[in-house]
Amino acid sequence: MTAPVTFASARQFLGLAKEATHGVPVAPTFTMPVDEFVPEQSFEQIKDTAMRGHLGATSGIQQGPTKTEFTIKGPMFGDALGHLLLNILGDLTTTGAAPSFEHVFSLLNSGSAQPPSHTFTHYQGPVASVGARQVPGSCLSDLTMKWSAESEHFTLDGKGTAFGTKIPGVAPTSTPSTVPPIASWRAQVGIGGPAASTTLAKNVMETEVSIKRALKPYYTLAGTQDPFTISRGTVEVTGKLMFVAADEKPFLDYLNHAQPALQFVIDNGGSGAGLISVKVDIAKGNYTASKYSGGNEAAEYEVEFEAIATAANAGTSGGMSPCKITLANGVTTY
Repeated sequence: MTAPVTFASARQFLGLAKEATHGVPVAPTFTMPVDEFVPEQSFEQIKDTAMRGHLGATSGIQQGPTKTEFTIKGPMFGDALGHLLLNILGDLTTTGAAPSFEHVFSLLNSGSAQPPSHTFTHYQGPVASVGARQVPGSCLSDLTMKWSAESEHFTLDGKGTAFGTKIPGVAPTSTPSTVPPIASWRAQVGIGGPAASTTLAKNVMETEVSIKRALKPYYTLAGTQDPFTISRGTVEVTGKLMFVAADEKPFLDYLNHAQPALQFVIDNGGSGAGLISVKVDIAKGNYTASKYSGGNEAAEYEVEFEAIATAANAGTSGGMSPCKITLANGVTTY
């Protein structure tokens, strides 16, 4: 009896690279460790329902335009995060010199206002010869960063839309960096100012920041099932804060429409080339809800907020931005 063929899921890996031309696949230049990457390619189903003198509802089906929806989950790795921020925000300024660089990401407001797209290369196993499929033209619509002090790494959840998958010409190679993830307990939160001194909020247990980007695939009469382009639109930044109720401030800020500045900072405690740090600045965070909870041993508040776009968070492309994210690491450029 011939042994059955199987492919070990644990051998999966995910490569990525910035595209020179939107939707034209490129070989990976970076391997991003993830817990999960799920691409789902779909086609419009074009049905023939013309009358033919029988009671069958459908007499034929053809494939229509295609797209790929994808999700991505895992710990935040300090060298990988910049690729995702560039994809969803687009404005990048890099300063510094070896061994440490600072990358500032904000909302792109100049030119076409379209961030670069990326090709994700997903090694799966079953694909003939090369074992992998490319997901070109990838554009993030959601990127959520989460911190939970009790038990987790700083984690990322993302999803987006891309062109139809392709098979690369050669098998990709996994070359992940040695940068480790960061435990969430190392994070600090500032409310009404920086995460330091009198505006350091020491009673925040969990928080998340979600960047949501409007996007839409456009199809044209060009003889191809792939989109002509995936166009990016407005950006909304929302989030949550979970407090131990040391006082009533989380509710009073909501009640009084305070719209405080919010800052989220985390680093790995390193220095030089070993330093990894992330700083999220929101100049105006409008509290949209503040809910008291007495169900656990200590009273708690759960706050929801929405960032207001300001010039203070803008990058070199000008205009306004709901947030500014500063990433320090040993990466020369994104």
